[in-house]
Amino acid sequence: MTSSVRITEIIDRAPVSRFQWRAIVICLALAFADGFNVLSIGYAIPSLADSYGVSPADFSIVVMAALVGEILSNFLIAPLADRYGRKRIMGLGILVFGLAAIPSFFATSVLALAVCRFVAGLGIGAAVPNGFALGNEYSPSRLKATTVTVLSSGTAVGGLVVGVIASRIVPVHGGEALLLVAGIVPLIILVGTWRWLPESVEFLAKLGRTTKVATILDKIDTRTPHSAYTEYLLPPQPVGARVAALFVKGRATLTVLIWSMMFFALFGSYFVLSWLATILTDNGVQDSAALLATSLATLGGIVGALVLGVAMDRTRIGVAAAVLGPLATIASVSLLAWILTGGGSTAAVGALCFTLGFGAIGLAAALTSVAAQAYPTAVRATGIGWAFGVSRMGGLFAPALGGALLATSMASATVLLLSAIPAAIAGLLVVCFAVTLRRRKGSGGPVDAESSSASVLVSG
Repeated sequence: MTSSVRITEIIDRAPVSRFQWRAIVICLALAFADGFNVLSIGYAIPSLADSYGVSPADFSIVVMAALVGEILSNFLIAPLADRYGRKRIMGLGILVFGLAAIPSFFATSVLALAVCRFVAGLGIGAAVPNGFALGNEYSPSRLKATTVTVLSSGTAVGGLVVGVIASRIVPVHGGEALLLVAGIVPLIILVGTWRWLPESVEFLAKLGRTTKVATILDKIDTRTPHSAYTEYLLPPQPVGARVAALFVKGRATLTVLIWSMMFFALFGSYFVLSWLATILTDNGVQDSAALLATSLATLGGIVGALVLGVAMDRTRIGVAAAVLGPLATIASVSLLAWILTGGGSTAAVGALCFTLGFGAIGLAAALTSVAAQAYPTAVRATGIGWAFGVSRMGGLFAPALGGALLATSMASATVLLLSAIPAAIAGLLVVCFAVTLRRRKGSGGPVDAESSSASVLVSG
């Protein structure tokens, strides 16, 4: 007689194995490459403008092209992993990303560079959401939010490291060399992906490949042997990788709230941090101090992502702990605007920029874990991909709005204060999301009609 067992129960009861840590570290390296690539163009533009003989402002199409490519891939390509497997789509995405990023070294015009960045965006937009999905699936319920926010912080770490590397490479070899390095990094990760990264065990179970499932579970739970003749149970799964599946069986409200939270979180983050150095220098902060303060904001984002992720996992209020991010953002921009207009110290400016990054970047990173946990296996890549795409739209429009406001001669301190608005909206949405989950759990109904994992979001 065939026995049956739930995969999630096996992962939850076993200590986190070396096998799982290896998979998570590879996904973290992918997130690092994403942050490295996205911010590399910002450090390369001044040098490239001199090489191409154009104004730095002409490179706005290059920045936009990368984001548009990533958004399209989030919507159209990343969800294919729900049908063809996480590993396959991740590998294809990384390969396209690397092979498109490397030719940037040989580009001789803004248009050619924009094309390269657009294709690179298509690649990374397919790979990164599935890296988050895979990291979530190999983490026990008690660590899911922490794991995904650690992966999100990898993007910020990549942005921090590329700044250090750029300071050494660009003055000597030019911006083209930095873009070449940003293309080589993901190809190195590709080798690790194909050699060591496993396929989603839940995806394999859905396909009925029980021998492979048993082999993977033996590596996760070494104390108990697992048989190919066991029936490995998953929550009831919707068919295919359809966006419509995100809006049926009790998921419509959660999906709308997730998209809205992530949109305003990333909008607020990009709105203020894209122009932070400019705002600081406009208010009398020296260039070197402004750059240091911007780096401190990035560092604060890394710390914020980790703290908020752990708080969501380990505290009784669950996802509601993420509201600390908007509160930190609102307090920071208010005090920073006041200090800048009053001529505050450089140390105070740096400290407030750190807490600003803690709240703004940390919130955007932490909310990624919500999307990773809210959907069942068959539509997880679809759910994360669309959540990423919607949030990236906030990242696409926010810098343009900030620049337009500064161009109207509005006081830069006022622009800084306006960044509290999207933070406040994101905070209210977090509260609404937490209340919605708690009411569903309190009514005795499932938090998600097909995914019990979403109940973890209610409390730590």
